[in-house]
Amino acid sequence: MSHKEIQLSGKYDALGLASQSVATTTKTGSFWSLADAKSALFVIVVGAVTAAVTLSVLQSNGTTTKAVASRSTALATTDANSVVLLEVEDSELDVANGYNAVALKAVAAGAGAILGAACIRKPLRHEPGYVT
Repeated sequence: MSHKEIQLSGKYDALGLASQSVATTTKTGSFWSLADAKSALFVIVVGAVTAAVTLSVLQSNGTTTKAVASRSTALATTDANSVVLLEVEDSELDVANGYNAVALKAVAAGAGAILGAACIRKPLRHEPGYVT
């Protein structure tokens, strides 16, 4: 059985929420295109949590944004010093209406939390085929 080495060059992207203090506010990371990717994995490193924080994945078509269904989680104070993973596949996006980019959104109540995050885009399973 052979395997294909996955190159991370150009596929691993920082989210823009790294080492952020999220307190009584909403913060949204950068949007990452899934046009040439199968899925995106958001890796959230949670530090201190002093109040509830909701993490969700948004999708965008360049002009409007909306939540990706069933791609959110809530952090409580007991979730301090943990790692949270949120994955979204391209099939979960509203591609018929041009939604092909994703971002992580953090909404904090009270004092919030200290979070670090990254987005890992998984490449397509197959190279594009050409018909002659």
